[in-house]
Amino acid sequence: MPTFVTINAIGAFALDDKNNVVWHRLFHPNLELASSVLAAIVNGSSNDDTDSLVGDLVQNGLTKVVAEDQMMARALAKSGQLEVSLEESSVIKWFRQNQQQYLKDLGVTADTDEIADFVRSASLELAKSRVSAAIEERDLLIKNAVDAIDEIDKSINILVMRLREWYSLHHPSLSQIVEDQESFARILMHCCGKKMMNQQCLEGAGVPDALVDAITKSGSDVGAPMSDSDIGVIQGLANTIDKMYQQRGELEGYVTGLMEEVAPNMSVLAGPLIGARLISSAGSLKELARRPSSTIQVFGAERALFRSIKTGAAPPKHGIIYRVPEINTSPYWIRGKVARALAGKLSIAARIDAYSGTDIGDELRKDFLARVEEIKRQNPEPPKETKPPPRPKPPRRGKPSRPQKGRRRKEGRK
Repeated sequence: MPTFVTINAIGAFALDDKNNVVWHRLFHPNLELASSVLAAIVNGSSNDDTDSLVGDLVQNGLTKVVAEDQMMARALAKSGQLEVSLEESSVIKWFRQNQQQYLKDLGVTADTDEIADFVRSASLELAKSRVSAAIEERDLLIKNAVDAIDEIDKSINILVMRLREWYSLHHPSLSQIVEDQESFARILMHCCGKKMMNQQCLEGAGVPDALVDAITKSGSDVGAPMSDSDIGVIQGLANTIDKMYQQRGELEGYVTGLMEEVAPNMSVLAGPLIGARLISSAGSLKELARRPSSTIQVFGAERALFRSIKTGAAPPKHGIIYRVPEINTSPYWIRGKVARALAGKLSIAARIDAYSGTDIGDELRKDFLARVEEIKRQNPEPPKETKPPPRPKPPRRGKPSRPQKGRRRKEGRK
């Protein structure tokens, strides 16, 4: 005869096939016990409280039970003492509908509001514990740090463009001489204004000798004069940009340290920042571990992928992982193969980092580099260009074409 088990905030109950409760264990009014058991069931894991429940069931001769929830069945079976099967049952549904009446008959409480308040309190405790567990996940810190780096990059690009255009009114050629964004901001932070563009000031700002000569010679080019107050405002903007670069460097160091702790295999295989961006795109390390390698390969190129699906154009061969040197330095005709090989190794590394913790990053990278060399040997020359077959035009939709006027006139004459 099957025994059906259901667990909720009030307690654990076992019923036979005739809707009779043959065993029960109440959690009410112990709120801590209720939230502990519910948290274990939600995660499909076991703890001391669930093991105690299972031991009580076994002592009462209930060694084979039926559960309707997969996570509950997994939590009860963790101890190895119960044989748990999964099945939807009308018995458990009936008990849920009549639970309050059963509790009244049992003498637990005569007030239904008290039971409702206890269930609400247990649900709040469960929610708090799950939120705390989510916050403790270190990969969420990685996601937020990488997103902060991206936001800083966007702000820096906008502000440096404004700084170049603004200062070009006074010293037009400096923007052409100094192409590096960080160097441009640092020069204006220390040596803003043509009067300050001398060798001593530029060398103090850490400018290379080749650039020092070019900048000092360009000091006499055409440009509008600016007052000291104008120069001061521009210099303040350059100082702000330089501080943003410093903050970005600190965040990169922070992400590198977190990646070595959370995802060491991915860090060795593709670099900590690229691995962190993949985690950010997926949402978490476990979400990334669940994705196939084909998805990891095109993370960051979603727009191009959707455009190819919509228009029939060639799909993207790589996304974020293009920044890995082995891909962007490879000949163009093998980049897709190299990206596919890297995505496969990254899929393995993400699963190991998420669920195992084994350190095999060096081995994965060695296998990846060997695969890259094999791809280069097999494809030494670019393939011959072949025109793809023309795509068939879709049938026209709408009203059928009208007959020509001349034909209609002839038919009228006849």
